Amino acid sequence: MASPLQPDTSAYDREFTFSRIGMVQRRMVWGYLDTMLSMPGMNVLELNCGTGTDAVHLARNGHRVMATDISEEMLKVAREKARQFGVEDRIDHVRLGFEDLPLLATPPMDLVLSNFGGFNCIDAPHLYRLADPIANALKPGGRFIAVVMPDRCLAETVHYFFRGNWKEAFRRGRHDPVWAALSGTGAVTWYHSPRIMIDAFHDRFRVVNVRPIGLFVPPTFLENRIGHRGKFLERLARWDARTAGWRWTARYADHYLIDLERTR
Repeated sequence: MASPLQPDTSAYDREFTFSRIGMVQRRMVWGYLDTMLSMPGMNVLELNCGTGTDAVHLARNGHRVMATDISEEMLKVAREKARQFGVEDRIDHVRLGFEDLPLLATPPMDLVLSNFGGFNCIDAPHLYRLADPIANALKPGGRFIAVVMPDRCLAETVHYFFRGNWKEAFRRGRHDPVWAALSGTGAVTWYHSPRIMIDAFHDRFRVVNVRPIGLFVPPTFLENRIGHRGKFLERLARWDARTAGWRWTARYADHYLIDLERTR
């Protein structure tokens, strides 16, 4: 996830990428991507690539990835991760923020991907300004997939509600940005409903799918309570799989996946 501060990359991987909850949620996204990218050799532009876990997964499946992030520290880790997995020849790592996206010159892409909250680092008006540069980076009929934190989260609300912490229970619903901390660093965070994403991109895209990611599997801040309970966590993951087609629940999960197809 892009951040205005120098991120602690080890904390990012420890507290999200390699947490048990984070891996279960990422597995849901990969399952969707692997079904969509069924033919090898597709070209992917990844926005806010973080430490490069998704880029490595895509490259190992035979795709070519341009992995971008505004943080050079994140990119250093991503390059090393690609080297360790032997896929550095299929991943180009480029320092790029959302503001620079209109200036990016690339061959037309099959997919633009933003996984796990990169678009929560920008406010709603900024989303509207990204519709054209993202569409222009894609082939006609190309897909844009984003995994976003919505402005509601049932598991988070229930957790804080029963602890009497009203402020945290409903923090996602506030219109003001929220500071999301990570081991002493963090980012200013906006929470976007699926409707906001659809409206921001509707001039250039049509909706293919919207699905919850983590409706029953909880947010990663509950790792210490849930992460060690492997069988229970897998049971929650199975419940998520059964309800993946319930589009209306996307707004109440920890994240949601929105799949858009370029129309013009």
